[in-house]
Amino acid sequence: MKQAMKQALVALALPLLLAASLYASAPADSTAAFAGDVRVDLTHVDAGKQMSRRELIRRAMRRSKARAAALSVARSGNNGRHAGKSAEEQQQPGVAVRPSGDLEYLVDLAIGTPPQPVSALLDTGSDLIWTQCAPCASCLPQPDPLFTPGASSSYEPMRCSGQLCGEILHHACQRPDTCTYRYNYGDGTTTLGVYATERFTFSSSSGERVSALLGFGCGSMNIGSLNNGSGIVGFGRNPLSLVSQMSIRRFSYCLTPYASARKSTLLFGSLTAGIYDDANGPVQTTRLLQSPHNPTFYYVPFTGVTVGTRRLRIPLSAFALSPADGSGGVIVDSGTALTLFPAAVLTEVVRAFRAQLRLPFANSSGPDDGVCFATAPMRRRGPPVPVPRMVFHFEGADLDLPRRNYILDDQRRGSLCLLLADSGDSGSTIGNFLQQDMRVLYDLEAETLSFAPADC
Repeated sequence: MKQAMKQALVALALPLLLAASLYASAPADSTAAFAGDVRVDLTHVDAGKQMSRRELIRRAMRRSKARAAALSVARSGNNGRHAGKSAEEQQQPGVAVRPSGDLEYLVDLAIGTPPQPVSALLDTGSDLIWTQCAPCASCLPQPDPLFTPGASSSYEPMRCSGQLCGEILHHACQRPDTCTYRYNYGDGTTTLGVYATERFTFSSSSGERVSALLGFGCGSMNIGSLNNGSGIVGFGRNPLSLVSQMSIRRFSYCLTPYASARKSTLLFGSLTAGIYDDANGPVQTTRLLQSPHNPTFYYVPFTGVTVGTRRLRIPLSAFALSPADGSGGVIVDSGTALTLFPAAVLTEVVRAFRAQLRLPFANSSGPDDGVCFATAPMRRRGPPVPVPRMVFHFEGADLDLPRRNYILDDQRRGSLCLLLADSGDSGSTIGNFLQQDMRVLYDLEAETLSFAPADC
């Protein structure tokens, strides 16, 4: 039935896209360059839901497992393999597949003249900037009113010859000379619509407002999940992303713990000073790597794991990025909560924890709890069970993790869970649990990733 629904939506798309193209006046391309710095707030998708830390993390775990499957589809889809893809996608090798639309952090922005508010999901694992648009044949639930192109004086559909139109792997041309697009995510989320240029406005937390003309997808036919967002802002490395279109040299985020009442922050621009004002520990730096097979992702040279005082005997090949087909490798991702390892690596890490904790696996843990060990239940909160330290090793940097970034304690139920999961393939993902209360800087000029403990 899901397959039939997709085919029906595709069949309905063409007349709608033709109607949307009537908004055209003088189609433009998007080549905005950006000078300056912007500081905006990030809101977690479950913020304000009055849940315990355990409940928030369990919800994020469920999303992470879906994201893991979507990342696996994206990695295999971009290097020519079809494992896990639908029959329709296997028949269309030209359709790009990106990870899930079920993401973790929202950024508030505005689109159009006059500005219309949009809450978009931040995604370092995809490139397209898009939002749902009216009139809409098939739209997902969202917190904001649909963006209305007809109410904006700066909305212009892009011509078929526009440079960014050509960057969309699956695009078409509708009369009169209007670029249309289709963009697929690995969890089944799909957006179709007109590719256009429009004025985007970011309101900095300091009160300043910054605007830029950007290419974006105006989606009038969308299926899947937006997880309380109105669209997605891709922060990947390809030309369609916000980073590329605004020629952003550096961007940085500091993620607060899920149960915190404080918002996280996102900085982008030239970022020449003051990046580490909230840091309370040393800054460490490693290289960023790129893959021609998966050019969107931010890969890093990951070299191993220490549990307790012992560095695990995991071969470097377990984390290596294959130049032949783009398999393997380790990416840093804002949209995945758990850290994901291939099954063999995860088994070694779990074995080390079990040997040092000397605790049995918890029989009562559910599928959303991850890997859990049984402890003695406690009616009142007491000192936590001692756990081995965990250190992630990168080329040139060692990340000694705070306990809360890799352990979920549930003293009432008598369990202790690792915030790790199986990636489902040969690739690994550094998730956002591990990045909480940490200033993370992506330097796209120096091709480095830096991080420091911080009071986010």
